[in-house]
Amino acid sequence: MPILHLLLLTLCLAYHRSPCTYSTRRQFQFEHCYVPNLNPNLKLSDASFVMSHNSATGYLNARRSGNNKENNISYVSPGTKTAMTNRVLSLYGKTQVGSAYNQLNNGARALDLRPKIYANNSIGFHHGDLIDVPLASIDLDSLIQHVKQWCRDNPQELVLIFHSELVHELGYSYLSSAVETEDGGSMYYGIDAMRQVYDTGDVPYYSCEELSNLTVAEAMDMSDLSRFGGVGYLLAVDRHDICESLSYLIFYHTCTLYPNQLGYCTYTDASFCGKANWLQDRLVTCYSTENYNQQSNTFIQCTDLKKYGQYKLTLLKSYTKASANNEPSDNAYELGPPSNTYWYPFNQIQAFWQVDTPSVQLGIMHGSLLLDNNRISRVSEEMVRMVYNQEFDLVSLLAIDNVALTGLALFSVLRNACGQSTVDTDEEVPPCGRELSMPRMSSSRTLPIFWHITLCIVYGTMLALVIAMMVYRLFD
Repeated sequence: MPILHLLLLTLCLAYHRSPCTYSTRRQFQFEHCYVPNLNPNLKLSDASFVMSHNSATGYLNARRSGNNKENNISYVSPGTKTAMTNRVLSLYGKTQVGSAYNQLNNGARALDLRPKIYANNSIGFHHGDLIDVPLASIDLDSLIQHVKQWCRDNPQELVLIFHSELVHELGYSYLSSAVETEDGGSMYYGIDAMRQVYDTGDVPYYSCEELSNLTVAEAMDMSDLSRFGGVGYLLAVDRHDICESLSYLIFYHTCTLYPNQLGYCTYTDASFCGKANWLQDRLVTCYSTENYNQQSNTFIQCTDLKKYGQYKLTLLKSYTKASANNEPSDNAYELGPPSNTYWYPFNQIQAFWQVDTPSVQLGIMHGSLLLDNNRISRVSEEMVRMVYNQEFDLVSLLAIDNVALTGLALFSVLRNACGQSTVDTDEEVPPCGRELSMPRMSSSRTLPIFWHITLCIVYGTMLALVIAMMVYRLFD
């Protein structure tokens, strides 16, 4: 039977991206924006998903973010005590474009959410110490509805929501208090607050161990929204944990510990269900000084394609390959896949420019944006090539910035890797992996004009304010 006829047999069952425009079709390896279904017999820990890094930042609106009184808080760098307005950080720290629906339609199948509970019991999102995503832009309940709508439109695809770094507006103690559940048990307040939102939204919310050692078929059965009168496959997951003590962390590994530059530690609650592969002393940032551990006035950046850009990209490629290909280890301070897939059902490859305090300062000094860094350096295109050329031993969660750029191409090469997908016929095996042509990718190295205009307005306004303050002090 010809391959075309073979594929036609499964058209009604497989995924077709809609709309399927000319520019969209270029990112797919089969016609009609088609990919086969995920192999149901595959272990869930071996299935490959595109993850949109810090998904909720797609809802950031530069004009709104700076005016929201609940979130318009200056960020103070511990090193320089320099205050930077939330509006600038919202521009800089935005890692995605578009809603959760848009991100899923552009290839993501895993969403990375950092929840924040407010005093009024609303649940919004944050991006670490950089920014809060204003409640006026999005909350957890609304985001769930956007994802469910995409699942209704694409009922054959499995979507995973991952939480990490749960925080509370009023402090840690508000997360850790125990509450009684309806079944007579007890649960941390922070976890229970999120559970109530998911229960109301008719979306299953699991702890990590409930997903351990499952097949894709078993995970889809657990995520089947038809049990609640819905359509599609969707689940949310985290460790359901709240860190209580350092000794608890050391002996039971329930939280991730991030020592900062001052020697203090912060804990992540509702922890990520996988090995994060985030090593502070090995982060590959877009901006850095030429002599990393020395005083230097020379900066190197990933967007300097004529000089240092390739060097930076090589460092990031090495970091991602180590995250996937090193010897398995459960040590959070070593790159590589986990050895205990019961404890770590997933392994994250951070395929984006990471950030630390110096890189944020340097990036803002240079009028940079994370979205622009990603586009100009073409890091996501390089990840597509690496997956296609089988440079990763195994991909679980491949996290990227700006999934709208090349997310569909990445989704295509991951799903079409040999063994990842299945076609419901035994008559002929469809082509897979490098038997298929690599997706065609072409993208501008500059952001749309709207973002450049917005950036100029924001930075111009700040410059005008600084000049006005200097003039005022001069004549005061």
